[in-house]
Amino acid sequence: MKKITALAIMLQLIMTCTLFAQFNVLHIDNNAAPQTKDGVFYSLPRTVVKVDVKIDRMENYKGPYADFALRLLGLKNVVAENTVDYKISSISITTYPEPDPDQYYFVELGEKVSKGESGILSLSDAGVILGTLPGNLDTTGRVMIVPKPEEPGAGTDKDAFGELFKYSADVSVFEKVDTIIRKINIDTMTVERQYYKRTMVEKSPEQKAKEAADFISKIKENRFNLISGTQEVNYNRETLEYMDNQLKTMEKEYLKLFTGISLHKSLNFSYKYIPTPNQINTEIPIFKFLKSKGVIDLDEPGGKVVTIKIQRVGNTNTVGNYLKKAIKDSKVQGFSYRIPELARISVKLDEETQEESQCLLSQLGVVTNLPANKWKVQFHKETGGIKGLEIH
Repeated sequence: MKKITALAIMLQLIMTCTLFAQFNVLHIDNNAAPQTKDGVFYSLPRTVVKVDVKIDRMENYKGPYADFALRLLGLKNVVAENTVDYKISSISITTYPEPDPDQYYFVELGEKVSKGESGILSLSDAGVILGTLPGNLDTTGRVMIVPKPEEPGAGTDKDAFGELFKYSADVSVFEKVDTIIRKINIDTMTVERQYYKRTMVEKSPEQKAKEAADFISKIKENRFNLISGTQEVNYNRETLEYMDNQLKTMEKEYLKLFTGISLHKSLNFSYKYIPTPNQINTEIPIFKFLKSKGVIDLDEPGGKVVTIKIQRVGNTNTVGNYLKKAIKDSKVQGFSYRIPELARISVKLDEETQEESQCLLSQLGVVTNLPANKWKVQFHKETGGIKGLEIH
């Protein structure tokens, strides 16, 4: 069942407030003084990095007659022992937004609120600001599917476990008949009497393998006779195909007794990572991988560590330096918005790069604000950056 995130369904909040009169937007933190004026809270989003890992699980089962495969059938490439192996088949990197707990704001409304002037302030259901532009709001839903790890044995071959080497359950005993001769002396005569002793003896593995190999040869012979028309029976096409498919299936099942069986399953895992400025250019462990176990926790012994690394491109450096030098001449400010930073994200297993991507990360960029009046603005819900702006 699809899991809907907090940002999935966008709501439009119609408010009786004026966006043309002057208002003030205050940044809220633990040190901010409580406000007694009317207003509304909103937040800017931060970017969450989601790493989806697909693991291939290979289960190899040795056939009961594998030791005789080369001598009886000439087969070399057979499963030699029961093993379970894992490997990373793919890693994908995606991002999605969530409210930033460090970027909450309070919109302090002006004195004209009570005079009936109206405006539109659009928020998501999580409180992330979407904009103030009526008729041009992004209300599309965002649905994120988080894959869950599959249970062992839940792959495409899940029904095969109960039928592994089903033809190995053929009759494994045979009747052994021993002739016993007894001599009986009566006076000067000797009489021989024969007795038959019947016992059931279990067949040896080699005997079973020989019978299975002979049956495979018989199946191949029957298929040849069927296709070549030796029976001189005018089968229709559907009947001929059905009989041939049944013989092929039976031959395949008997061959498994020699070659063994390999079962493939896919396991999916998801990891969430929130980049922070103090972890830039640092390899952060997210999980461990062990060939014999697959994905394991970081505190488990053994395994190779898989890390994630964030590198800034630096597209917001100029803006950040400019804002640090700029002098603010007003204590009243409008809506705060973000200029996201472009970053490279790489996931590595040891020193080998498994996946690399480039995307916008909101919390690594710059936060600034608009003037306090006469703006209509629309925000990108993923980054908190400005999408549209109407100037009066």
